[in-house]
Amino acid sequence: MLGFSGDHPRFKIMKNGIALVLLLCSLAVLVKLAAKPAPAPVVVGRRSPGPEGASALVARYATAPAPTRELVARVAERFGRRALVIDQAEGLPGLQLLDRLDLEAVFLQEKRPREFQSLRRLVGDESAANLLTHWREYFGLKRADEVDQAILIEALAALSPAYRQTAARYPSALPLILAEPEGVCDLIEHAGDRGLDPAEILAALALISLDQGPGDLSRGVRIMAQHGPLALRAIRRMGTVGLGLAAQYAEVLEALPESVPLDDALIMARVNGEDLDRYLTTHQPRTAAASFARAVELGLVAEVCGAPGGLRLMIEHGELGERALKHAGADAPLVITAYPEPILERQAARALAEHGSMALVILDKYAHDPDFRAILAVHGPGIVPAIARADMMPQAVAELAARRDRGLPDALALGAVFAAGESGQEVIRTIKRDGLARAVELGDKPVTWDQFLPLYDVAHLAGVVARGSSPTRGESIWALIDGCFVVADALALVAGPEGAVAGQALKGQTKAAATTVAHEAAEGASRQVARLWTVRAAGGIHRLLSRSANALETLDLAAVSAAGNGICSRAGLRLAAWKPIALFRDGVRVVVAIPPGRGLKYLSIQVASTGVGVVGFQKMEEYLASRRPSGVAH
Repeated sequence: MLGFSGDHPRFKIMKNGIALVLLLCSLAVLVKLAAKPAPAPVVVGRRSPGPEGASALVARYATAPAPTRELVARVAERFGRRALVIDQAEGLPGLQLLDRLDLEAVFLQEKRPREFQSLRRLVGDESAANLLTHWREYFGLKRADEVDQAILIEALAALSPAYRQTAARYPSALPLILAEPEGVCDLIEHAGDRGLDPAEILAALALISLDQGPGDLSRGVRIMAQHGPLALRAIRRMGTVGLGLAAQYAEVLEALPESVPLDDALIMARVNGEDLDRYLTTHQPRTAAASFARAVELGLVAEVCGAPGGLRLMIEHGELGERALKHAGADAPLVITAYPEPILERQAARALAEHGSMALVILDKYAHDPDFRAILAVHGPGIVPAIARADMMPQAVAELAARRDRGLPDALALGAVFAAGESGQEVIRTIKRDGLARAVELGDKPVTWDQFLPLYDVAHLAGVVARGSSPTRGESIWALIDGCFVVADALALVAGPEGAVAGQALKGQTKAAATTVAHEAAEGASRQVARLWTVRAAGGIHRLLSRSANALETLDLAAVSAAGNGICSRAGLRLAAWKPIALFRDGVRVVVAIPPGRGLKYLSIQVASTGVGVVGFQKMEEYLASRRPSGVAH
């Protein structure tokens, strides 16, 4: 036997050969592994990746009751070994939760075992199990949101079995029940005793926002508990505006006699809200209700509803205020607000009651004229006709000048009113200087036969001067015109009686033309100063608001909320905004929004549905927003 030392050449050759063989074998193995196809990925929730796990699970429950065997067979076929692992860790309740939540249960069991165990303890309660089934899609959309999922699961676990049972009947109402369990469930359970539809109550409560906590919803629950029938009727007619009105004025509305239609009462309360609030601080609701009834009795509903202040005008001025509304219309309260001093307010009301739209124009135009306010306080409504007559002269000139087919009377009338140059300011100064008697003399008297007699205006001017009063420019001009006609009459007499008669007829036509145009201009001016003219042309506020029920059918939920934000805010109710919300499914952004054009009916259908849709998701987002710890971004 030959021996070799470690450094023998043959030994080195043999060692290098062995190393080369090992290297080649390793490379061959690597090449074979690289060429082998990868195994198919295991997809949880599809065909079982481990038939041996499914068989073992089914065998474990072979002697269980039939419903249990059916449940085990379902989850074993779908989840295989994963179902077996859950059964080993959580037992049959874990399998029941897996059956209810599907992939969401797998996710919770792997990533959040504590929350999985909280839900597992609920599945023995059939109502809770049904809720989990209905809300399974939402759990999937919140999978990546650990904070919100933990809040929701904790709230579900804390809900009593009785409340869970109620929520299972109306799963979309779960956010409302979580926010105010006792109040909402009590309303649902006793709705039938009051002749109400629980779904309609829940739809009304769903209009209220939850994102600032349960306070707003609690107020809504109290309104429904105390005045449910009234509140629902108001919502049917005016949507969220009706909800706000019922919240504020339920005691007034319920004190109304049957003769007062609820629609009219709601509109009166809406338009006159600020005055009604002040009135109720010192008077009982039934007294305010009596004023509503009085407006209906007198046929003044449209006037009281025409502008803010109509109800106050009736209440504070009694019969005088009622006549002001009747004669001057719905704009009367707006004009009176410019005269807050008690004396001026009373005189303005008297002027409106006596002179109607004429006073409306003058009171509005000269509201800030100190001379006008001074003579109004002293002389009252008697000053209105004279100022109104003179005030129309500029419009009369424009109207006469615009006529293309002017005859001789129109031409003479144009010259007369242009030369007179009368204005309301001039008459105001005259009244302030010469007093009430002068105001009466300058009043807007109709054109009578004696004004067409020879020297009528000349004699009138002489009488003014004789009494020590200063004639207006208009009186002087018309006296001059009168004198000119007398000269013309003298010349016409030379031609015979027919010429004199023609001259007097021409004078009459001239005055009549000027007077007619002045009245036409007055009507135009009253239209110009009417602040609600556009609304009035469409029928007035009362008529427009009476159509609210029809308009509601055309509004989407966001518009319905926007319409009632102001009135509901005064009642302490914040309304849901119904804006689109963004959730995530497997990292993909999913936008959840109310379909365009869907309004109150859609809300009612969603809330009453046995499933959970967009409305439920949005309400749950509001509820969770109110429960998130401060500083936690979402």
